[in-house]
Amino acid sequence: MANTLTLNCLVIPSAEPESVTRHSITTLKISTNETVDQLRPMIKERWPSLFENILPTNFILRKIDSGVVITISDQIRQYNNGQGDRGEEMFPYQLISRHFPQHPPNDKIHIIVFI
Repeated sequence: MANTLTLNCLVIPSAEPESVTRHSITTLKISTNETVDQLRPMIKERWPSLFENILPTNFILRKIDSGVVITISDQIRQYNNGQGDRGEEMFPYQLISRHFPQHPPNDKIHIIVFI
């Protein structure tokens, strides 16, 4: 039986990485039996101006290690300074359950997209 997960996604524009704040996080609800590719249109829909000229295949989703014992604020600060976790690439054909076999903690960034 598939579970529905809520994932925190942070989009970091390459032009202004220092502008990222906690308000830059969007939450995405997805079933564990869906593919990573299903996240792309959700992200694009939430941030239409950032993805206006970017094809879904031209941005890569990366899973961030949720075992890291730091707060979202600290994670954001690291990305502002160019030192944040680059994460593990998530391929479009992979199931969400491969990366998130159980509910991740809600006080962490789970997915990051650099554009």
